[in-house]
Amino acid sequence: MSGEGEAGIAKSIQSKLTDALKASFVQVEDLSDGCGAKLDLIVVSDEFEGKGLLERQQAVHEVIKEEMKVVHAITMKTKTVKQWEAMKAKEQS
Repeated sequence: MSGEGEAGIAKSIQSKLTDALKASFVQVEDLSDGCGAKLDLIVVSDEFEGKGLLERQQAVHEVIKEEMKVVHAITMKTKTVKQWEAMKAKEQS
């Protein structure tokens, strides 16, 4: 991971989460002014169905454990497709 920079880390995280969790939507936002050390994630996957918040976050961390070696802080929202659609509908109303 060393030397990849923010764009490489974000792309790697997005790809890994999409593949491993069969995510329908993954957003990786750099909140650290470009260094990639502080990230905000949104992960939408039906793999989260029936799982609590802690289980969902553990699943995400397991997939990106290599990238986490260079990330200092991470925030995340983990939603099922149904939860995501309901959230988006509420925002639009």
